[in-house]
Amino acid sequence: MTALQLAYARLRIILFIFALLLCAQISAAPVSAPHLTVDLIADNAALAPGRDFQAGLKFNLEKGWHIYWINPGDSGEPPKVQWKLPEGFQAGSIEWPAPVRLPISRLMDYGYEDQVLLMVPIHPPANLKPGGTAQLAATVKWIVCREVCIPGHGDVALTLPVSNETPKPSADHDLFVKTKTSLPSPAPKNWKQSAIAQKDNLVLTIRTGRPAKSAVFFPLEAEQIENAAPQQVHSTPTGVRIELKKSEQLLKPVLRLQGVAVLDGKPYEINAPVEIQGYSCCPIRK
Repeated sequence: MTALQLAYARLRIILFIFALLLCAQISAAPVSAPHLTVDLIADNAALAPGRDFQAGLKFNLEKGWHIYWINPGDSGEPPKVQWKLPEGFQAGSIEWPAPVRLPISRLMDYGYEDQVLLMVPIHPPANLKPGGTAQLAATVKWIVCREVCIPGHGDVALTLPVSNETPKPSADHDLFVKTKTSLPSPAPKNWKQSAIAQKDNLVLTIRTGRPAKSAVFFPLEAEQIENAAPQQVHSTPTGVRIELKKSEQLLKPVLRLQGVAVLDGKPYEINAPVEIQGYSCCPIRK
């Protein structure tokens, strides 16, 4: 092989490696912290100028440990993210999956165990040049709890190639698809939502047109209900009625009961007007 042929062979190898890098998603290593790891991922293996895509903070948690929903319940705080994006990029708000109830001693937290993906829509500018790359970066803060709570933070980053072609799904695409099914859906327009404020309880009624076998409600605002109190669920021929004990910290009337109701395993957004019965808005503190 002549020197010229050897040079061309080396050039072909370099171009081949460069092409692989452009087609692949390039990510920094996940942040490893006490009792969890967190990584920045995307649903697509590349991004297209001006076309929205989903990024996500993927938390993998040790068994028995959890992080928090937007309303953490009786303790903790939800994760927070501060983006460091290229010029012209815009990040939306976190899309929160429906949480689960997490009893801790006499308290009740709302959050996530095992693994959770907190998705965030990203809008790239239309003037990106195909053939280049764009790096997304963020500082993430969290509190992870079991019997004790440990605050943590870390910097995550993700580099994606820019292409005019329709982006191919990333290796994490299926996780995004799965997570979307756990996002609360808007309540159908034919549903009827209402609530009554009694002396000690808030009674939420959701009329869906058919009985609900199971239901649990997560309030969006803190200190409206006693989180650890059992929720009394009554199936009705047209839906469900949920009795919620008022929080002893409640200082003003609840005019709208907002949050997430999980009915037969499916989460829905709730925004019910509250009718006040009697003259007392709030429970008497003992």
